Amino acid sequence: MKIIEFDERRNLLTLRIDTVDDLYVLFHFIRPGDLVTAKTTRKIRVGEKEAIRKAMELTIEVTKVGFHEFSERLRISGIIREGPEDLVSLGSHHTINIKVGSILTIIRPSGFSKIDLEPLKEAEKLSATKPLILIAIEEGEATIGILTSYGLQIYTNIYKNISKGSSEYESLLKAFFSEVLNVIKDLIARFGPAALIIAGPGFTKENFIEYLKRNIKKDIPIIMDSVTSGTEAGVHEIIRRGLPEKVIQKQKVSYESRNIEELLYHISKKDNLAVYGLNDVEKAVEWGLAKKLLISMSLLNTLDSNLRNKILSIIENAKKTKTEVIFISTIHPLGKQFAKFGGIAAILRYPYTGEFK
Repeated sequence: MKIIEFDERRNLLTLRIDTVDDLYVLFHFIRPGDLVTAKTTRKIRVGEKEAIRKAMELTIEVTKVGFHEFSERLRISGIIREGPEDLVSLGSHHTINIKVGSILTIIRPSGFSKIDLEPLKEAEKLSATKPLILIAIEEGEATIGILTSYGLQIYTNIYKNISKGSSEYESLLKAFFSEVLNVIKDLIARFGPAALIIAGPGFTKENFIEYLKRNIKKDIPIIMDSVTSGTEAGVHEIIRRGLPEKVIQKQKVSYESRNIEELLYHISKKDNLAVYGLNDVEKAVEWGLAKKLLISMSLLNTLDSNLRNKILSIIENAKKTKTEVIFISTIHPLGKQFAKFGGIAAILRYPYTGEFK
């Protein structure tokens, strides 16, 4: 993500979307009532001819924002407030599709707070971080996922019935490898990953890596690991084993998961090194007890102005007391669990047995 312009006086922000991750951040950032201006297309009728789709720039007042994993686009729906009046009716509804490469301007009549801008600034830092392709593979089954800065997306599962005793065993295995290879080639072309992590039980992973190296031209690091299956559970096992964290330290989802697990560990041990809930976290930060502040990105997008102001105050106090602020996405399972947990917690510098009043 690139912040092209920020005009605090006009409550105006212009952004360029550089990665799929940026779409996820934008999904949590845009809210109903915002004015979004971007290039789009709209069907119009020319005379008695059939309706044609024409490119134009429109400003809509947002009513709804939709984002689906791997759609690689954000759908911003709303009411048209500005546009070519000879082509559109002001007040009618329209949906703008935002994708990688899009430039859009957002005006928020109530203004942008510091808490609004924090995830955008973080996304700007992370935009250069390349994703990882994770492949869990066993004989006849492979699951492929993409680990980005904001989470794991399971892309596809490939299954082929291969019988070891069959006279066609070698040809069936080769066809299976070829199908997995074609998916990987496509993902490499689309995402330019930092590395491939290939894991599974037995020797299938080694045989596939040899096949892959013979048939792939790009020089991309390939890391091998062992997991129990070629299913989606195998992909999640790759993450739990910590290999992605070693391959690319800045992969945000691994970092988030580790911190959530640390939080849950302290809570389960009852060692007085973790607190959760808005009021207790607020006091822990205010008193300088917090080492890490964890905030769900879903909580950041609340329309409750009083709650937003309180969260902003907590973040500002955290920075004053040198508390690390960690924004937790909801695209991975632990992030979703954390959001349901209340979406705000703190890991303390030392045990505290008193009450937060």
